[in-house]
Amino acid sequence: MSIKSSTHFSPRIEGWSPTAEAQMIVFWRIIHMYMARYGSIPLGQMLVELTTVVLNELGRPPTVTDLCDATGLPKSSISRYISAQMTQNMVAEIIDPNDRRRRKLVLTDKGSDERRWQVKHVRKILEEVKNWDDKSQKSKQPLDADLEFERMKLANANSPEMVGRKRKKRRVAA
Repeated sequence: MSIKSSTHFSPRIEGWSPTAEAQMIVFWRIIHMYMARYGSIPLGQMLVELTTVVLNELGRPPTVTDLCDATGLPKSSISRYISAQMTQNMVAEIIDPNDRRRRKLVLTDKGSDERRWQVKHVRKILEEVKNWDDKSQKSKQPLDADLEFERMKLANANSPEMVGRKRKKRRVAA
């Protein structure tokens, strides 16, 4: 379990000034990717998980108190969400060598693998939306709603195995 900062969030997409519509599409696709991978979890839990990942990426593993301060959520909620992450072996507690009373939350190997999966898929989302946005800005054509809806259905149908949960089987209407 490494505490040093990593470079998984690079390279950047240089020279792209996304439209507001493109930003909303990126936001929606990331939320959709997250739900397809982890199920319908509370938004607070998602915020805690992503905050833990980001702070670890920056080389500053958080404590529960840090997560309370960063998210504005109560300690009881943070503790419950962190417990779920620990049960799934995504994070582990380590003792802060500078203050043995503090417990820092670090990504496990499984958590780091999951982070790499997330970054890979977010990069793909960014590239797809950038390509669409560049074409859209040049041609002044709006997003094709039917095409985007089909992409949504395909993304859902082709979702990877859920982490820590089983996907419910959906009945097909006759």
